[in-house]
Amino acid sequence: MKISRLAFGLTLSLLTVSAANAAKYRVVELPVSNEGVNSFSVAINERGEIASTVRLPFNPPIDVDIINFESEFLIRTLTDVSATAVGNINRDDRVILYNFITDSANANNPFSQQIAQNQSFLINGNDIEPVTGFDVIDRDLEGLTKSADTIVRGINNSTAMVGVAEAPFLKVDYRNENGTNLTYHYQEHLERGFLDINGQAFPVLPDEDFLGGISEANDINNSFEIAGMGTVEVIEPFETLAENCEDSTSRGDVPFEFCIRSLYIEYQDAVNGNISRGVRPADSTFKRRAMIWEFNPQGEMLDSRELGVLADPVPGDNRFFASRAVAINNNGIAVGASDVYFQENANIVVEQAVVFDSEEVVGFIDDQDYFQSIANDINDNDIVVGFGTRNINGTPRTKFFVHDYRGEFTTFPDDFFDSSSSVAHAINNNGIVVGEAEIDSDLIGIRRRVGFLYDVNTEEFTDINTLLGCDSPYTIVQGNDINDNGEISATAVIFREGSDITGELALDERGNTIFQSNTVAVQLVPIPGGNIDDCQLQVEVVERKGGSSLFMLPILGLVLLLRRRLFKH
Repeated sequence: MKISRLAFGLTLSLLTVSAANAAKYRVVELPVSNEGVNSFSVAINERGEIASTVRLPFNPPIDVDIINFESEFLIRTLTDVSATAVGNINRDDRVILYNFITDSANANNPFSQQIAQNQSFLINGNDIEPVTGFDVIDRDLEGLTKSADTIVRGINNSTAMVGVAEAPFLKVDYRNENGTNLTYHYQEHLERGFLDINGQAFPVLPDEDFLGGISEANDINNSFEIAGMGTVEVIEPFETLAENCEDSTSRGDVPFEFCIRSLYIEYQDAVNGNISRGVRPADSTFKRRAMIWEFNPQGEMLDSRELGVLADPVPGDNRFFASRAVAINNNGIAVGASDVYFQENANIVVEQAVVFDSEEVVGFIDDQDYFQSIANDINDNDIVVGFGTRNINGTPRTKFFVHDYRGEFTTFPDDFFDSSSSVAHAINNNGIVVGEAEIDSDLIGIRRRVGFLYDVNTEEFTDINTLLGCDSPYTIVQGNDINDNGEISATAVIFREGSDITGELALDERGNTIFQSNTVAVQLVPIPGGNIDDCQLQVEVVERKGGSSLFMLPILGLVLLLRRRLFKH
């Protein structure tokens, strides 16, 4: 069955699920579902405004001027080469070109167009505004390049947002020694924190800005204090390599911009390799520390300060200990993580959850039980939440914690079962925590996860899905943020018609609509006087080896893969 995308989009934008008072929350699907293949809800303020990120935005621009339409592959696969070459691209050929451009073989190709995978949006009810970060207008594309990932991570009550964005890919023409004219693509910097005020992006710059430096803006309070991390030093060998790019003899027959981009690629590959192997610090080139920046509401930076680490390396250890601030409350106290020796063993460096309070860096997790930990949020009562990692039956599992910074005590509340991994993402000023936890105890493969709600005051731990109406087609897999009104920004999975990169319904070879699991950003709104819906069918969570919702596993894998990229921890 073929359905108009417009009609389908209108249906989604109006879709809410509630059943009078037969539930505690109603689900409102955010209109970003019409903007990309998958969407994720990130943060919410007290006004109910939500920052959200779309993965694989629909209909990215295609730069036909730089595509070789004499390619045997394109001649063989495109349905109308002549029309496509002049920009008249039909749906099938747009999908083919998108897959061709974004193929991994072209990821670092300096002559290939680069297309962003992530785009953020601000949502206020049915109104939606794109957050464009540092993107610029490309005259050939007659619009934004849409080549730079832009990811929002925090929002305050003045609708100021912070996040991380890449520089857009720009073009430089170059004539090589053989007389061939070439067009290279390059970036002016790597990831950089930004502050968005009324649609204008202001850079959140690191102390060390060699080659643009690196920074992240992870959270912002109502006083416009921004928590994140930034480069404080760059190693000398890397500086030498970059300086060599200015010498035409040293860099070879390529433009300066391509030489620098090559260094960026080598650097990123090295960092990603260290992360995959668990090497700390992962970044030994751009040395990073937690930072707090102070801005005014007009976007002017007033001050910045480095926050330090929990402990310095011992004499003779030349490794650089990094730190990062993930969240900040309205008291100006930040939380995050710092590199530290594991159990004072100088051979092992791990991350440990910390509080950044003025000049102090305070740890509070016992590394005898938890070998790694991260603090993800802190409320205005100085209650901190996050997670620690420990081995359970020989397997690393995360467990969420609640730490009272004023009272100096930490608890790891019970979740679904002993070996369930759980992560706390946020806490409001009423002591309500939201996060995600494994609800299946399968020993092999990806475990099914659901969003949870934990009340610090009553010590009650609840699967958010039990607070929805029985007729809800959604499964909440992450509780990402919560305001003092109890409104939750969350991520859900729903099984329905899928879409391709053009935004149209995906069809199989016979023209039938393809149904699949979709990840969607949602807002959970409390129902006044609502009660838990009696669904009659009671599901008991037990330790077992089999039995999970198979249709959800691929999409949950995507959620797990993107968590580090999209969210603050």
